[in-house]
Amino acid sequence: MSKSIRDEKLPQSSFSFLPYESVRAFTDALSAGVLLVDAEGVLYHINQAAKLLHQGGNIPEKGFPLADFSPHDWVEVRKVLATGIPQICSLLRLPMATVVVSRMPVEHNGVTAGVITMMQDINNFTAIIHEFPEYANLAREFENVVDQFEDIFLTLNSRGVIRSVNSAYEKLILLGRQGLVGRHIEDIQRSPRTLAVLFKQAGASGARVTMPVTLPTGQTYQGSATPAFDDSGNLFRVMLQLKSSAVSLQEAEAGAVSATPKLSMPSAELQRICNASGFTVHSSVMNQVVQQALKVSKTSSCVLITGESGVGKTMLASLIHNNSNRSSRPFVVINCGAIPEQLLESELFGYEKGAFTGASAHGKMGLIETADKGTLFLDEIGELQYSLQSKLLEVFEKKSFIRVGGTRRTSVDIRILAATNKNLAEEVEKGNFRRDLFYRLNVIPIVIPPLRERPEDVRAMIDQLIGQYNSQNNTAKSMSPELLRWLLRYPFRGNMRELVNIMEWLLVMSEGDTLELHDLPARLQQEYQLTTQERVEPALLPDITQPVSGAGGTAFSAGLQEGTLSLKDAMAAFEKEYLERAMAKYGSIQAVSEVLDVHFSTLWRKLVKYELVQKHAAQEKKYVP
Repeated sequence: MSKSIRDEKLPQSSFSFLPYESVRAFTDALSAGVLLVDAEGVLYHINQAAKLLHQGGNIPEKGFPLADFSPHDWVEVRKVLATGIPQICSLLRLPMATVVVSRMPVEHNGVTAGVITMMQDINNFTAIIHEFPEYANLAREFENVVDQFEDIFLTLNSRGVIRSVNSAYEKLILLGRQGLVGRHIEDIQRSPRTLAVLFKQAGASGARVTMPVTLPTGQTYQGSATPAFDDSGNLFRVMLQLKSSAVSLQEAEAGAVSATPKLSMPSAELQRICNASGFTVHSSVMNQVVQQALKVSKTSSCVLITGESGVGKTMLASLIHNNSNRSSRPFVVINCGAIPEQLLESELFGYEKGAFTGASAHGKMGLIETADKGTLFLDEIGELQYSLQSKLLEVFEKKSFIRVGGTRRTSVDIRILAATNKNLAEEVEKGNFRRDLFYRLNVIPIVIPPLRERPEDVRAMIDQLIGQYNSQNNTAKSMSPELLRWLLRYPFRGNMRELVNIMEWLLVMSEGDTLELHDLPARLQQEYQLTTQERVEPALLPDITQPVSGAGGTAFSAGLQEGTLSLKDAMAAFEKEYLERAMAKYGSIQAVSEVLDVHFSTLWRKLVKYELVQKHAAQEKKYVP
């Protein structure tokens, strides 16, 4: 290839925002090879060192597609363009040498504008050991390049010790490199703990993780962490990156998508929808709930939302309405348990003038009529008095109703959503709720699990609440690992309302910047002291091969003796019975999680898999480690 096929008439490169002559002068002075490839896969610049490394083969030139002269390199660059995930220190064979290559995305205005590739001749790995000074120079050169970016970059080792930072981070926290490099990410006084959380999540997941990061200045950035592993699969480095421009917490969360393969995280669009309705959704179980709600929002079917008090039933109903074709129409909420029985009928259905003593001379429109063409949300429907249930059933069946004291039917076009913390099927059997109305309501049932069963959402809400408080009050509050662990195992009987209540107390009443266990309200401190004194210590569970209560043997022991189980089935049978014994012995998911040293969410999934949840969920001991 002797000359570029590009000329002045071809489309502008996505790197057009860069001053080309400055880039050329800077990179040509480096001993490391540098290639800049734009978003179209076209070479924007190659420095002299990179050209030398390509001698003996096709020498790339500005304006050529990278795929034309280095197909293998293009495959890797395309991955970085598609994912935004850097590639650090991989090997590439060139005509003149084997090189160590690092590829990093270049962001501009929130979009990946291209990829910068840096390469250094090492010939073989032995040369690395003998040429540390050369690699020290390469590291410095790499830092010089990274310093040109507006994005914030930090590199940590496997223990969370800072190995390098770029100038953007130095300027932001007003602390030089000498005060940062060599210190643990949690030890930097002016560094927010959310960076440490980001580091830990990336190391634990083994994949790129993205989440909002609020800095001491109160500004929120979209942060990402990319782990790197050695040939043995051991973590040896994590690169943290914060986008160059501060955004609102809602915008950052809307773009926060985890690449963790173990958890189905919501997409940016789904997260935006959740934020609009006040939801914080990071757990796979809530992701499924929201996906189901969005699916039914496009229909006119009735939805019955069940769940404990405080789990967010009203917010989910709002989400359904906001994403329906009635979103521009009224969303009327009626709490059937908050309005006195003697007033509920007139509030629901309205009344004609003179209907009763004290009635308005002009009559009054009821809430059902107010919701015409929109959505009527009946909260706490299980509290609706029996005598009114038949009138509500008429609204379903006849699409009309009669005002109190009236004789004329009023037609309405409404979509009905309902919610309750009761088991309506049981209420039907007890005679407290009409069976026909139950079937009308229970067309699409959606169950919201309690907060204690989705610790991922607890953690996300904690980060969100701390970030919001810091932004509003210009503070740099963070949470100690001990308090975070305690909260992740706290049962939250009041669900989201209780979590918000506890966090507001902690943020307002704590004296220092770090929220500690001793900052908890007195009632929770007493519970903490009680449970730490009485916490369950690991103990041997009953012999799994022994019969259950004289039943004559377990599935595992029977299969073991007869040799009828495959290894896979035997392991599953053992795991199921082991968990069943543990639940019977300790009576609490939290306790079993602690004793067996299994993460709460992992244990929950296994209990669901083996259908052990319902069996043991009725009575759960008070246990907070």
